[in-house]
Amino acid sequence: MSLERSCTYRKKQQGSSLIIAVFIIVVFAILSLSITRTISSSTDQNVNEILGTRALLAADTGTEVVLQQLFPLNTNTHTCNAKRHLYFNTEGLENCSVVVQCQETNVGNNDYFEIVSTGICKAGLSGSSSSPSAADERCLSLEMCVSRTIEVEARK
Repeated sequence: MSLERSCTYRKKQQGSSLIIAVFIIVVFAILSLSITRTISSSTDQNVNEILGTRALLAADTGTEVVLQQLFPLNTNTHTCNAKRHLYFNTEGLENCSVVVQCQETNVGNNDYFEIVSTGICKAGLSGSSSSPSAADERCLSLEMCVSRTIEVEARK
């Protein structure tokens, strides 16, 4: 009798290992999917961080260029160009450009310069320093693009 019970008991449990195996496969698939999404999100954050740093350096470079032109050594002339669009082809600032605006104001007896420099880094800039493109001055929502702005005020 015990042999019959044993055979009946085994027949009732034959499908349970299949259910456990399917459950384990589903759990591991969900885990691997969530890990893949986390890694992908982390990679996107790193790309944005790098592009943001490059855009900040491009904006800083644009500010320095304008300040050097405003206050040249051994000269007392100050030239404030209204707007400039510069492109970079140096290592580290590839695919970056900067739009620099300079405005001169007079308050009392003092002349002030306001410099606004916006660095933009994105894949596929369409212009160049000799032929700037207005499309390179903004970031569209469909492309990987980062911009940083620096404002500087200087007194004459």
